[in-house]
Amino acid sequence: MNPNFIRKAALATALLAGAAAQAQIPASAPYYTDPQNEYVQDDTSQGISSLNMVLCVIGGMDPGDLVNAGPYIALVDVNGCNAKGGGSNNSAAGATNFATAVVDVTRASNSDPMIAKVWLSMTEQGGTTNVYAYLSASQSPTAAPPYGVFRMDYIGKKNGQAGFNGTINSQPGLINFLEIGSNSSNTALAMSATSTTSGAGTMSVGSGSSNFNFAYDSGYFRRSDGTNDECFDRSKTHASISVWQYGTYNANDGTRVDMAHPGFPVLANYAGTSYYGYANYWGINFQGLDLNSVADASPISGLAVTDQRPGNTTSYALSKVGGKLTKWTQQSTTLGSLDGIPFTFGMDLTGLTTGNLSVTGWGNWVAQWSTANQNFTVVGTQNCGSSGCVVSSISPVATVNVGAFNSVPISGWANSYGGNLNIPPTGSPHATGDAVYYYNQSTVIPGSASLTLYCLNQCPTAAQLAAFSAGNSSTTPFGNGTDQQWFSAPSSANTVTYTFGVGGLMESAVPVVLEQASQFPSGSQYAQNGIQTGWLLDTAFGSCPAGYPGGSVCQPANPATYYTWQTGPQQWNQSLWLTTGGNVVPFDPPQNIAYTVPSGASYGSYAGLPILLQFDGFGNLNGIPGYCVSPVDNSTVNCNTPNSRYVPLFSIPDGSLMSLPNPPTPLIVKALNGEIRLGLAPGQCSSMTLTPLALPSGGLHDPSSPSDSEYLGTMPIVTVAPKVIDGVVQ
Repeated sequence: MNPNFIRKAALATALLAGAAAQAQIPASAPYYTDPQNEYVQDDTSQGISSLNMVLCVIGGMDPGDLVNAGPYIALVDVNGCNAKGGGSNNSAAGATNFATAVVDVTRASNSDPMIAKVWLSMTEQGGTTNVYAYLSASQSPTAAPPYGVFRMDYIGKKNGQAGFNGTINSQPGLINFLEIGSNSSNTALAMSATSTTSGAGTMSVGSGSSNFNFAYDSGYFRRSDGTNDECFDRSKTHASISVWQYGTYNANDGTRVDMAHPGFPVLANYAGTSYYGYANYWGINFQGLDLNSVADASPISGLAVTDQRPGNTTSYALSKVGGKLTKWTQQSTTLGSLDGIPFTFGMDLTGLTTGNLSVTGWGNWVAQWSTANQNFTVVGTQNCGSSGCVVSSISPVATVNVGAFNSVPISGWANSYGGNLNIPPTGSPHATGDAVYYYNQSTVIPGSASLTLYCLNQCPTAAQLAAFSAGNSSTTPFGNGTDQQWFSAPSSANTVTYTFGVGGLMESAVPVVLEQASQFPSGSQYAQNGIQTGWLLDTAFGSCPAGYPGGSVCQPANPATYYTWQTGPQQWNQSLWLTTGGNVVPFDPPQNIAYTVPSGASYGSYAGLPILLQFDGFGNLNGIPGYCVSPVDNSTVNCNTPNSRYVPLFSIPDGSLMSLPNPPTPLIVKALNGEIRLGLAPGQCSSMTLTPLALPSGGLHDPSSPSDSEYLGTMPIVTVAPKVIDGVVQ
């Protein structure tokens, strides 16, 4: 039977089931009432990214619903406000970083403006930034003025020094925005504000290094930077849409579906000071408290944590080790299910490919399996640095020689299968029915197990970590020659043995930990995401099969379980856990959800293919592959193109059905937040004139200064639990 027929039949069944599920969900259910938000992404968006960030944070405090309610605490997920345009699929995607704000919103009468005063603490790598904001709003958005009448002034300070200082002023007919500072994009914007259907504007970014003039009418948008003069169609029909956040709901009743043990807000009291924070599977952080400055301990002495969920007053102890051990448990599928799905793997391909002479030597290659041709092709390379990983396509593609992987395992990474992937050798050329193994993850709490672990690839040693910290960006943290060693070692002397216990991972009785940002050489590729080992096995390596040099030891091709250790300055690089009554508080790891991509040209090479998505709680559904676009004209470009943006390859249609494995739950999905990229409309903007507007300059306020007319005053002391958490009134 034709497998494509089966896929199309399954998709048709799913669509009918989705329609039936929507019909039985009541109109009052969150599936229908949760708002869906879209914004237009344009080259000018870079300049107003800080403005969008500020507005997102203010929106997360929900000041309009708490007028004259008295001072209150709001927690706002800074990572969520900063996530749009990301696309990475690593541990950081699940990390929550709540900024803590004290908010006081007042209005003397219906004829007076609403005044909002905000004192916000935002922990970033390298310290805490305190943001002070003063907002005065006298008119809500209407047909005219379409953006309302308001002014907001703000300043951000670290160690008493201003990093950014800005204002946004929306008046009938004109919006002005200005932000300057060492930690700012240094942007000035002036835009006519008489209508949402026609207008014009001017923007300067980076102290004049980039300048834009733009104009728009009901049908088109014109934008010029002096070199690139582009015309876009404002119709959503001709635009590309990328969804960055999905909501997951019970398909029977439309209620939100979250983890069984999701994260929750917490309050720490340490050295006489209180700090609000958030705890989940990926880590625990407190705004204003740098946990990296607190010595590893189990538990940390003098640090008390209390639950901040409504009606919950549970007390916890907090323990910390500056690295994290993850256990990976094997799941299986076949090469047939991997048909056409890209995966990355590191290997020396010298003499193993044909069709492209550049595909040779060591590399982090991107490959695909073809069921039709019964072979592997290399379609790209992945290069990683301190700012992340970039995939570059290869043309023409290279074909891997038949039998090249007969005796060599392929260990790699596939976002569409939740991460780590292993294709063991079979002794003969691979075929569609051959086994493929992927792995589910769980965190191992230090002290919960006593292990001896063996490492062959990318194995940090105490001596090499010391040399790494004292070296430069090219220094490796891995010892015993394991940094570029794969699958086999010349002898057991080229491996590393660890122990794992209450103090975490130890080598030669020294903790394998680098948790301070200052310990990483400037520009190192490990500075952002930390250091991670290769596979750690709980049994010693055995002898290699025939054909390897004498004394060689080999890594097993498909272990039922293995471990990895990571260490670094970020919360997801470390073990941070709560206990109450001596019991560890559980947080659920991500779950894989099977999903068959719909058919159609808009789904590209993934059309009709089965993939795995990663569910990490409500609003966190990841694993959709991506590609890169140019911010100049929104065209598809290679990901190594300067300033290119990584975006999801396709969007999951609203009403799609899936199943959560544990506990078994039928899901129905809809988009929550997404971006619109306008399509080109050559020649349609000839009637628009780009007339520069006068940009704002000066007139900034410092709401933290007693001498300023918009001085906030002394921050109120609020002792009750947060009233707003990420825009939701508790």
